[in-house]
Amino acid sequence: MLPSHYEMLMIKFFLQQKFDVLMLPTVPMKANKLPNENCPKSEYFARALEMVANTTPFDVTGHPALTINAGFSRGLPVGVMFLGKHFDEKSILRVAKVWENIRDSK
Repeated sequence: MLPSHYEMLMIKFFLQQKFDVLMLPTVPMKANKLPNENCPKSEYFARALEMVANTTPFDVTGHPALTINAGFSRGLPVGVMFLGKHFDEKSILRVAKVWENIRDSK
């Protein structure tokens, strides 16, 4: 699944340094069932690669990022990813800590 037009616009603004921190879902979908133990390797790799659409662009650009558990949906964990400007790990750590405090206070 490719990012939507809106998500691409937010990423563009972020890369142009108009935001300090960007928040995205860690993966673009809910977790799928694991492939069968004896499935072909091609299926195994295809299933793994369908979940990295939101993370790989920033592996390439080198922006600091971290993911935390944002909560649960139908019993499955939902991850949120925070991205920062180059060499600004402090900002994403602060935002993630605030998010965790809010999440844990419920």
